[in-house]
Amino acid sequence: MTVYISPITFVMAVFFVAMGMAYELACSFAAVLLHECAHAKVAKKLGYELNTVKLMPYGAALCGQTDMSPKHEVLIALAGPLFNAVIAVLFVALWWLVPSGYVFTSAFCLSNLYIGLFNLIPVYPMDGGRVIFGLLSGKMPRAKAYKIMRIISAVCTVITLSLFVASVFFTPNVTLLAVGIFMTVSALLPNKDAGYRAVFAPTYRAEKLKRPLDVRRYAVSQSCLLGELIAALDGDKFTEFAVYDDGMTERAVLTETEVIAAVKEYGYEKTVDFLLIKSK
Repeated sequence: MTVYISPITFVMAVFFVAMGMAYELACSFAAVLLHECAHAKVAKKLGYELNTVKLMPYGAALCGQTDMSPKHEVLIALAGPLFNAVIAVLFVALWWLVPSGYVFTSAFCLSNLYIGLFNLIPVYPMDGGRVIFGLLSGKMPRAKAYKIMRIISAVCTVITLSLFVASVFFTPNVTLLAVGIFMTVSALLPNKDAGYRAVFAPTYRAEKLKRPLDVRRYAVSQSCLLGELIAALDGDKFTEFAVYDDGMTERAVLTETEVIAAVKEYGYEKTVDFLLIKSK
């Protein structure tokens, strides 16, 4: 995985340091990294991996996903903000038990809270935008869902920048300007190379098989869902599934290639038994 740090992030870092907020900067950066690690962990569990991450001041701009189900799009998008929320709640609980810890941990707690909430703004390709895009994709063609999400993103960006302009006549809100610029850059200039790729796609698998891969074998029930088999796959191992009936008699052996093809054709909610019957 390649990590690319945008120039805007460096500019903001210099600003934070100049304002004597180096500690707050470190806390924010740590919260962003944890946020992205949560995305990557859930993505890997679902059979994807990050190829490039473009780190921005309030998160990461991720684009370029292909062949990702709407459900997976939503789950991966929510993982980052939810993890930030869990961290914030844990630190609040810590303050309840150890009040003196507030002085040393408040900045980190607030960073997680702000980054988690900020990423839920419905602007694509931020997490909130991805959630809406995933939900829309489950109801209509992906191309149409993408157009609608772009319109929502543009409206949110215009509102944010308009609020900044309005604040100039009273007390200029630099945060609104920074957020507006960030939203504009993320929405209009996405990094097409940054995103998740399917770990088990044929082209990627063929690349992996240029070196020996361990073969991992699981025993599964015929009533097991195909989605559960996908969740068991590992990008660094080739997986096979020995399928057993209720009498613990082996019915068949499925390779990960067969499972992935079946999921694409029938969906994640079908059982292994359904697949075996269809393949006869």
